[in-house]
Amino acid sequence: MSAVPARAQHPEAGRSPAVDYVIDIVNLSKSFRRSTRSQGKYSTIKSAALNFLRPQAKPPVRPHKEGITHAIQGLTMRIPRGASVGLIGRNGSGKSTFLKLVTGIYKPTSGSVSVLGRVAALIELGAGFHPDFTGRENLMLAGVMHGLSRSEVEARFDDIVSFAELEDVIDDPVRTYSSGMFMRLGFSIAVHTEPDVLLVDEVLAVGDAGFVAKCKERISELRKAGKTLVLVTHDLESVERWCDEAIWLHEGVVKERGYPRRVIDAYRHFIEKGEELQILEEERAEADAPAGQGAPGAELDQGRWGSREVEITGVQLLDEHGREARVFHPNDPMRIQFSYKANSSQADVVCGIGIHRSDGLSVFGTNTDIDRIELPALKPSGVIECAIGRVGLLDGAFSLDVALHRRDGYAFDYHKGAIHFSVRSDSREVGVVSPLREWRVHGEACRCSP
Repeated sequence: MSAVPARAQHPEAGRSPAVDYVIDIVNLSKSFRRSTRSQGKYSTIKSAALNFLRPQAKPPVRPHKEGITHAIQGLTMRIPRGASVGLIGRNGSGKSTFLKLVTGIYKPTSGSVSVLGRVAALIELGAGFHPDFTGRENLMLAGVMHGLSRSEVEARFDDIVSFAELEDVIDDPVRTYSSGMFMRLGFSIAVHTEPDVLLVDEVLAVGDAGFVAKCKERISELRKAGKTLVLVTHDLESVERWCDEAIWLHEGVVKERGYPRRVIDAYRHFIEKGEELQILEEERAEADAPAGQGAPGAELDQGRWGSREVEITGVQLLDEHGREARVFHPNDPMRIQFSYKANSSQADVVCGIGIHRSDGLSVFGTNTDIDRIELPALKPSGVIECAIGRVGLLDGAFSLDVALHRRDGYAFDYHKGAIHFSVRSDSREVGVVSPLREWRVHGEACRCSP
């Protein structure tokens, strides 16, 4: 928990702007100097002392590395009073640095940050608590650090303790508290200081379900009271639920901002495309890696085997537009397409596919014999395709097996893990699959809510 007293008055507070901005950020930048000197191993104070007493040959010193990390770059942002803004972005995009600049924990490298009113920063709940002080003593100290007088803290003491559910242990040293107790006390102090601006950084991701629900209810009450909320989270559903505007930070700059649904969709698309490129790059790296080719009839490796009398020469996953894809959604169609080469004439050929989750769970498998499909006589080379009208899987990472074999199971070419792909879903469904379904009451179909 970062205790932040009321900030100095905004330099433009004397005039009467059309919009009352409580956070005004102009051309803000924050850089960190990165300096790494490695000697090949790390040591404790104890080991360093022992090494001093027992001199040894010095390990080679690797080059001294220096550089600049630009956490925030030229950011300009104005947040009006009573607005709820969600900051999203990948780890390392500058979200937490932004909050620490707003609270004054960090000083800007350049630019300015102006904040009106009292700020409650739910960044690291319990940070700053003295372990040997009791909960009561830490509460009093934290309340004063938030800008309250001693009498104001005493007036709110019972409400803070009751909300945190710590009545039985408030006079115990906080070193005896669990991490959940730390979190509850820190949150309760912050939200009972009557903040004008509430900064929240992923703190609701911890704690038991009952208390998290109570925290969310309290935040909703603060919003209704006209308080300004800045929420940093990977929970995109919370951003859509609570925020009037979403800001997507990427490498310290605003990549997109505006209506939450639009910004979240753009962010998800960006993430999925990056994931797709990563999967394709890994596949290319595997394909380029040296491997024994072996002759037809010999086992190639643990992931591929068979006589190679009919050989799989390429596998593709295609989306509804016929483009190669590696990231799908539950309702997306998918086309599995693989090319073959017949090294000898075969009349009995079965084509099979199998889908496995990353933990090895077999999700689905079938072949043309199971589906009662009679393949035409194979040409010397050609393409076989299985069209799936709806992927029907929930969020996860999966791999695809493809195979050509006889009805008795004799393998011509079995390629395990031929392609890896992901399914991304923002649904709250649980499990592995998402079957098509319809709800009926008294025989009548129920409509889906928007």
